[in-house]
Amino acid sequence: MKQIFFLFVLDALISGTVAAWLFFTRGEDAALMTGLSIFIALSPVCLIFASPFTLFLAKRKIANLGVKCNNFNALKILKDVNVVALSYNRVLTGGEFYITDLVPEGLNKPTLLAMAAGAETDAENVLGKLIYDTAKLRKLRLQPSTNFKELPGRGVEAMVSGTAIRVGNLSWLESLNVSISANLRTKVDQLLVKGKTVLIVATGRAARGLVAIKDDINDAAIKFLGDLKQNKIESLVLTAQPKKMTSWITKNFAPDHVRTNLTPDGKAREVQIFRAKGKIVAVLGNDAHDLPALKNSDVAFLLEGGSLNSSDENKFDFEISTPENFLAVREVAFKVDKTLKFNRLIASASWIILVPPAIMSALENPPIPWHPLASAVGVIIFSAIILANSLRSK
Repeated sequence: MKQIFFLFVLDALISGTVAAWLFFTRGEDAALMTGLSIFIALSPVCLIFASPFTLFLAKRKIANLGVKCNNFNALKILKDVNVVALSYNRVLTGGEFYITDLVPEGLNKPTLLAMAAGAETDAENVLGKLIYDTAKLRKLRLQPSTNFKELPGRGVEAMVSGTAIRVGNLSWLESLNVSISANLRTKVDQLLVKGKTVLIVATGRAARGLVAIKDDINDAAIKFLGDLKQNKIESLVLTAQPKKMTSWITKNFAPDHVRTNLTPDGKAREVQIFRAKGKIVAVLGNDAHDLPALKNSDVAFLLEGGSLNSSDENKFDFEISTPENFLAVREVAFKVDKTLKFNRLIASASWIILVPPAIMSALENPPIPWHPLASAVGVIIFSAIILANSLRSK
């Protein structure tokens, strides 16, 4: 809008200056006719039509895709995106988690599950809720917990009947110097290479067993990553899963880059690293753990079905139902960019064609007789061409 305002001011100055000169040299009629001709011919009316109607049509098209666009300026960036960062759980996987293995050490399976569920009573993360709900479904007796603390991307800890219990990933518990037997470590490795999420259950400084959770592969996600490659867009998987999960992810999804053992802030840091390399990064996320990465992206896509919701303080550029919507919206962005460029070319052509004869009308014997109505008709014709071109992008 600032550009349009500046052009209007410039137009008024030029046409006003010519009109003032003609007023003192050729009289009031010449000043009025020529000044008005120049003002109409030089006005940015065509440039105004170049954008709003095209963006209006794009907005309707995006809405028809089932996508909510909160920032249309993001369309200008989206066409240049060359890296898509996305989470592993609930994006590359289906989001239907279930417990596959309970591996206790020094106790039985029901006790291990009840111990883990007691620590996860107040958990907000999906894995913690699954453990708690499974224990309740099996009608296990759970002890009350206090001093609950959740560490995003790491695990939870709480006091259960006076005992400190931690449930989390291997690297977190290792950082706390929790003793984990060779047998449990071997079992963790075996489960990770099968694509299972492994949570260690520990009391104090000793691991008491593990819980393995599975989430089936999302076949649509495999196709999506393949489509990204065809469009020469790099894929970046960001996950809190251990490094040993890399081979599973690479084997089944073949992304260009995999970053493991990440906290929410770690995901944001990886996005910043790619941006520092000159990449234009779009982030697709649906979990609260993805929020830092979404906020540090060039274009943010909120996926439905996760724990993260759009709010006034967390407005994302786009809200989509499936990852496939990303490419559909990007295609709209390309069409919008192509249409706007051609519209601006038409607007420039209107100045090249209409302004010279309007200026020459200041001469006593102009080579082309010109009238303000001729400028107006010309502007109308070029505006109609711009509108017609915008309709083609529909």
